Amino acid sequence: MKKICVVTWYNTDNYGTQLQSAALCKYLEKCGMEVYVLKSFKVIPHLIKHPQLLITRVAVRLNEGNRKKFFHPVKYEISPERKAHIAEYVKDNFRQLSILTVADWKKVVHDNMAFISGSDIIWQPAMGRPGKMFLDFAAYDGLTRVSYASSTGAKTLPKKYYLQYKRVLRGFKAISTREQNAADFFSKLLNRPVTKVIDPTLLHDKEFWDTFAAKAKLDGKPGGKYILCYFVMNDPRYWKYISMVSKKYPEHNVIVLPMHHEDEKQGYFTFTTGTAYEFIRLISEADFIVTDSFHAGVFSFIYDKEFYILKRSRSDEDEKFNDLVNRYRLKERIITDETTFERLTDTDYSVGKAQLAKDRMSSHAFLKKALDL
Repeated sequence: MKKICVVTWYNTDNYGTQLQSAALCKYLEKCGMEVYVLKSFKVIPHLIKHPQLLITRVAVRLNEGNRKKFFHPVKYEISPERKAHIAEYVKDNFRQLSILTVADWKKVVHDNMAFISGSDIIWQPAMGRPGKMFLDFAAYDGLTRVSYASSTGAKTLPKKYYLQYKRVLRGFKAISTREQNAADFFSKLLNRPVTKVIDPTLLHDKEFWDTFAAKAKLDGKPGGKYILCYFVMNDPRYWKYISMVSKKYPEHNVIVLPMHHEDEKQGYFTFTTGTAYEFIRLISEADFIVTDSFHAGVFSFIYDKEFYILKRSRSDEDEKFNDLVNRYRLKERIITDETTFERLTDTDYSVGKAQLAKDRMSSHAFLKKALDL
């Protein structure tokens, strides 16, 4: 059985991150591979042997403050109960691999393990010099390297890293990105084909995700119809909008999956113990969803739900939403006028679903060819 290690974020409180990583792993398992996720790589002699790796690790450490400021401008402490639930989710869905010694690395090379950089915004410019998420550590021993739906989450990439991008991606067997603008950029930079593929969560159909939703623990959830709110960014503008919506539909409860202290609003039911299981279940049972989250939009689409996307103030992340709503005929789901709210209850997404079926086939084909499956 072929072995493969996925390199992406997975052990996190972000529901979309939890889901994209599990989705890729589960698909590769379905293809007959023995699948791991990289927990850590700390083989110091290997880094010393290859000075570029050491230089990159130092640069990444120096950039840590900028990275944290971009991804986590305000720290939100999740509850011990939720931490325990996330740990259970990770145990359920991932086989973690720690490579800590020369012997560990020699075994990886002996087993001819392949490496695949996963999705999410792991190639974001805020990460700094391209390093582990670009599989730089696996570049020297003839191991297969592939990217699947790796996302930059940005319209442009810094010119100062162009040479590093070329160096670390030069030996990849196949490269794919989640957004078309990133595929175009890397194709031109590397002078080779770079494929646009679907987010890993879209590799699977509703029936697959029902198995995740079935594991949800929703003790204490209020009965009746509800509006589900999930916002990745911390923006008071969102809550002004939700206040207007909830006043217009007072018969609905408002259920919030909080990512910030400011999301814990009085009068709304705040669900503070959830994992990706609860995320999917709450979307599947909501009357409608209001969000700024790409993955909340994805799962609303999968489940044929009525949903509304509020634009983020950080406009450099618009590209991932553009790809989703334009390709699958969902443009009307983006709120363009935040001074009013009118429900759009038509959830006939059949045209978009037909396009998704084609995209799913081509993305499956990309992975199978890239990994010789």
